[in-house]
Amino acid sequence: MKTLFILLIIITSGSVFSQNHVDLANVYWRSSPFNTSNDSNLDRNLNIYGIDAKLPIVLKSKDVFIIGLEYQHNAISYSDNSLKNQSRYQFASSTLQLGLEHHWNDHSKMLFMGMGRLNSNYHHVEGSHFQMGGLALGTTRRSASFEWKYGSYFNTEFFGPMLVPLFGFNWKINEHWRLKTVLPVNLELSYQPNDGFRSGLRFDGVNGSYRFGSSTSSDRYMDKADNNLWVFGEKKLGKYLWLHAKAGHSILRKYRMYDHNEKLALKLGPVNLSDNRPTNYSIMENGWSFELRILFRMPTH
Repeated sequence: MKTLFILLIIITSGSVFSQNHVDLANVYWRSSPFNTSNDSNLDRNLNIYGIDAKLPIVLKSKDVFIIGLEYQHNAISYSDNSLKNQSRYQFASSTLQLGLEHHWNDHSKMLFMGMGRLNSNYHHVEGSHFQMGGLALGTTRRSASFEWKYGSYFNTEFFGPMLVPLFGFNWKINEHWRLKTVLPVNLELSYQPNDGFRSGLRFDGVNGSYRFGSSTSSDRYMDKADNNLWVFGEKKLGKYLWLHAKAGHSILRKYRMYDHNEKLALKLGPVNLSDNRPTNYSIMENGWSFELRILFRMPTH
């Protein structure tokens, strides 16, 4: 479980010890068609598109200052063309990230990142639609092929505060195989036979919330939990451009609407504490998803 932004930071920040690239920007589109819904006998489609970019600035101390921008748009609609504009949910997220990657020594580093987000349907934007969060993610090298990762993430979600302890590793098994994870956020097993192709299996867990309405009208929020198991492949298109494609199926996917005052005390990782919210139906159930990304990937060696 995580927010989208933890995933982006882990992917784009890279590893100076055992990984030879960093993804500085990417544009993506994801589709999940023909998902069943409990509140209707009609299927729903999910479409997501977005763009994100990171600008790392190396300081004299060899620490790295990071500026990040990200935008993502989500749309859920009926699969029936005649009803596409009825009961349509549209919501988006705009994010500014500021961080510092500090190197303690040749073996250890720590990434500190602060994040401000506007998560809204953008119809009635006000101060209550903003969220603030932060990430601390450490990396310690144990050998030329293995490093530990550890830290925590916090964000002021609309359903209440969320705190996610993070722990994982990055293991280069041999010349072609790699296993890396930051639990409970993601897990990836990849195979890279040459410098121009990579493939594998990946699990991603996404959790976030979006504000609908305003303090003077219908004030609700969406609690989005979208976990997916993927098969992916990457192909080098040019010196710095890569095409990333994947297909997968969701696991325990929930898109639920709540009134603004229906909250929990704390979300600790995947566990909800003092959650007295009503058991609302998900807008759509589990289904298949397909995604394409264009990556701007910079070698680090």
